[in-house]
Amino acid sequence: MSNFIRELKNEYRNQDNRATAYPIYVTVQELVCVGVMADGYSVCCPYGDGETRIEYRHPEFEETYENKRELIEFIENNYYPDENKSSCEIEKIEELNIGYIWHPVEFFLTIKGAEEYIEANSHNHGKLRTYVHHFERRNFEMRNLLEALEFKINDPH
Repeated sequence: MSNFIRELKNEYRNQDNRATAYPIYVTVQELVCVGVMADGYSVCCPYGDGETRIEYRHPEFEETYENKRELIEFIENNYYPDENKSSCEIEKIEELNIGYIWHPVEFFLTIKGAEEYIEANSHNHGKLRTYVHHFERRNFEMRNLLEALEFKINDPH
């Protein structure tokens, strides 16, 4: 058996399973925008923890701002130094209720592998996190594969 498989099995067996039944796998998830939410509504995420945030935008700029003051300063300092024009443009600022959900990017057998991926690839993504899942009891293919490779597939009682 290769050193890689031996080390992977050891890491898999000894990692923090985050209170999830073995066999487990780990996904790296990215927080992605799903759009503007109607007033009074919040986002629904399949992982149970989507986010709804208030953001501010001006119709002439592509980006949104988490802070209205920051957008006002940007308008005043960069685009409309004339105070009267600036005041008119500031009135165009919209307050938006933006929804975000966690979307799977990659999966791993170990938290260590997922964290190494985040460290190496965070420049290609927005906000990332790890999330531990378990293979369902009837996922015979993965359970049999892990058992054949002598990976931990259950917790001894």
